[in-house]
Amino acid sequence: MFARARPILQTSNWLQRAPARCLATESKTITSFFQLFPKNFPHGGPPEDSLIVNPKSLRREYRVLQSENHPDILIGSAILNAASASPASSESDSNDSALSSVINRAYTTLRNPYARVAHFIQLEHPEKLDITQDDVSKKLIANFQSSSPESSMEYKDMLMTVLEAHEALELAGSESELDDLSVENDERIKESEKKIDDLIQEEWPIQRWNDLMMEAIRLKYWVNIQNGIKEWEPGKPVHLTH
Repeated sequence: MFARARPILQTSNWLQRAPARCLATESKTITSFFQLFPKNFPHGGPPEDSLIVNPKSLRREYRVLQSENHPDILIGSAILNAASASPASSESDSNDSALSSVINRAYTTLRNPYARVAHFIQLEHPEKLDITQDDVSKKLIANFQSSSPESSMEYKDMLMTVLEAHEALELAGSESELDDLSVENDERIKESEKKIDDLIQEEWPIQRWNDLMMEAIRLKYWVNIQNGIKEWEPGKPVHLTH
């Protein structure tokens, strides 16, 4: 849909630390986590691909990637092939382990709707902003609240939803009592994901970055509620970060 060169990401620590072998798959330079999962992101990620992903499909591809690159399997293959340990093979094993670590981190990022959006923003935003950093997100929220009375009220309503979810989690006596909250929150996540994906697909290059990033903040709150529901246990303290 969009044909353009994707610059190498200079600000990603995982790229700076990873060995050269970790940055290439079939002679293709890897510049984002999206590119490590070509079955789910055949064009290398948004905007060419949708930001929305099928969790089961992503996990299947992750398992295949790890079965091909997992250091334990590679070491085991070397033993079976009676390969002698040499300085070169030791370095190779170290690289394989690093690549496996990168794949793990990529999967952890992409399976989380908020982390996936944050990764996209850091890749594509003109200032390479990392909205997972507190100072960045707090500044974004402050600017949004001060932009208009309506925006301030919208943010307060968002916080009220989080507080109501927190209360529901604290008062729940069984998992079944959280079913309605879970259904409602899943719909919120889907709605936020769609809004973000629509902004990306309908407008490139993106002009409304602040709108997209505030929707990402909203998505973070919904994902935190989802995690709270998954981790709920009777008598366990509830912590919903926002």
